[in-house]
Amino acid sequence: MNGPLTNPRHPAFGDSETGSQVIDSEKLAQAARRQAALVAKAAAIGVVLALLLILGSVPRYSATETILLDEERNELLNQVSALPNAVRSDATVQSELEILRSQVLALEVVQRLNLDQDADFMNPPVGAVARVTGALSSVAGLFSGGGAEVIGPPVDPKIAAREAAAAALRQNLYVERVGRSFVLILAYSDHNPARAAAVARAYGDSYVQFQLTSQSKLAVNAGEWIDERLKVLAQRSLDATSAVQQFRARHNLVEFQGNLLTDQQQSDLTTALVTASADVAQLRARVQNFETLMKQDKPDVLAISALETLTPSDQTMSELRTDYIKARRNWTAIVAERGEEHPQAQQLKKQMTILETTIAEELDRAILATKAQYEIARSREASLRDDLSTFSERMTGDDKVMGQLAQLEAVADTYATVYRDFLERYEITAQQENFPIASVSIISPADMPEQPSSPKKKALVLLGLILGALVGIIIGALREMGPMRLRTPKDVVDRSGLTCAGLTPSPRRKLDTEARRVLTRTLTRARTAIDRMAKGDAETGRILAIVPVDAVGDAFPIGSFAEILSANGERVLVIDAGGLTPGQVGRLNAQDRVETWKLSDLPTRDNPTDRLRERFQTVLLCLPPLTRTNFPTALARAADASLLVLPWGSITPEFLEDATRMHGESLRPVATTILVGADLKRARLYMRQGDFEERLLHAV
Repeated sequence: MNGPLTNPRHPAFGDSETGSQVIDSEKLAQAARRQAALVAKAAAIGVVLALLLILGSVPRYSATETILLDEERNELLNQVSALPNAVRSDATVQSELEILRSQVLALEVVQRLNLDQDADFMNPPVGAVARVTGALSSVAGLFSGGGAEVIGPPVDPKIAAREAAAAALRQNLYVERVGRSFVLILAYSDHNPARAAAVARAYGDSYVQFQLTSQSKLAVNAGEWIDERLKVLAQRSLDATSAVQQFRARHNLVEFQGNLLTDQQQSDLTTALVTASADVAQLRARVQNFETLMKQDKPDVLAISALETLTPSDQTMSELRTDYIKARRNWTAIVAERGEEHPQAQQLKKQMTILETTIAEELDRAILATKAQYEIARSREASLRDDLSTFSERMTGDDKVMGQLAQLEAVADTYATVYRDFLERYEITAQQENFPIASVSIISPADMPEQPSSPKKKALVLLGLILGALVGIIIGALREMGPMRLRTPKDVVDRSGLTCAGLTPSPRRKLDTEARRVLTRTLTRARTAIDRMAKGDAETGRILAIVPVDAVGDAFPIGSFAEILSANGERVLVIDAGGLTPGQVGRLNAQDRVETWKLSDLPTRDNPTDRLRERFQTVLLCLPPLTRTNFPTALARAADASLLVLPWGSITPEFLEDATRMHGESLRPVATTILVGADLKRARLYMRQGDFEERLLHAV
């Protein structure tokens, strides 16, 4: 396999010496083609496993009940009860989901349907997967030894059966919220469709009943508690009110129209004083105004008399002014007509003078009356001020008493307020206790399912296909990212610098025509390379060492190679120096111009290699692999050239480099190399499409 794609020296990248690392998309596509079969097999295995899982599973049916957390009913309940029925938040909806999943509701459903007495429910059929996992768990428990047995109090079998049935219900129950709405989906799955629908409906009914029972219990408990508190508060309120009345009677604090009489008296005095002060201020301002106007050099009596004096003279002065204005109008008309000397004009003039005098006298009397009123108001104000001061001095000593009274009244008012509040709550609680409204409703009752909900055949098959393909991709990627193996002649040339005659097919099965052509072509190219490099000439013959780099077994076609060498009438000697298998020896002995010797058959005197050169045109010295610890180094040095045999897809370039460097002194010049045991179809996948090597494998 090729090296990891992250390695800059990997063929899928550019030349690392130039610093460029460009991903070769063709190499990646080539790697994908190589692992396509593995991915397909893994996907097929995944599909088969999915089918086995489907066949071994017990069909289950799901019945669905839809529940609405009804806000309208919740508001209706709030109209008759002040107990907490708040707007549902996300946390509240989550709490409702947990109630549906609770053990209490599951036990209620078990009791409704008597599921603890249903043998089919308590012992349902088990699928193949469950059996396997159960067996594995049992085996694991045996190996682990289990824990110490805990002896507890005896358990009632009926209670244990109900709890086991409730646990089975909760295990097969599915509850979720639909988006952000107040709609809840309750689904129950069972191998019996009728029982699945019955359980789902029983869950819905039990949930509604649970809501009603919870509200009723809450109202009853709240009513009992409020009733107890009312008795205590009534007694305390009565005691506080009695303490206030006793304190008032003891200190002679009479109450009038909701207030103390002393407070009422002080309030009346204060009000009267304020009124008297206002009257004094008004009269003082009026007197000062009149005095200022009258002190002028020529006071306008008519204008001053137009001001109100708030005395009986106001009406008289008003009538005098009217008469004066009428006389003046007539006088003005006569003067304009007949002159001031006219007798009638003279008479009107005298009348006007008399009226002015009368108005002035009446104005003086009004001013004197106003001053008298002012003095009276001042006296009254002083009297009220003295009375209020005297009353306040008398009440100053009762501040402590009034403070105690205020405290007692505050305590009494507090107890009275709390008592009224609890009385209202008790009335509301009594109403809710007799008002059975559930804030939930069933909007879609569960129907008996017709088709099984699990196993989902298409989904499982698709999942098996995807998972199998994914596993295949992972395994293929790991194989591709492993150390690079030598699989093509180009890999050998590029990675080691040695020439490569080609590759030979695997001998494990009978070779077809194409494989024989590849084998013949590779061995012919190997002979050409050997002829070009061997030291021997046509008269003396040549010795060629066949050296496997690693164990290859009978992968190297030594018989076919010897047959090609002897095709021109040459005599070929094959010396088994530990590199041949019994099968290879048998095939060599069946050939006419090929002799097979063991290492012990070689002459030991008089320079045996010269004798072999004289007798045979080609001597093939089959040596053991270089990985042998007892590799015959001295024997290898007798060869004129070496033919390195590389197992196809088994060794890395580094392995070949290390092996040749370690045995460099014993190996003769390497004529060429051969990749043996190749899978021709797979070998094409490691070659670029259209390359010479790939075309050569298809050549006729």
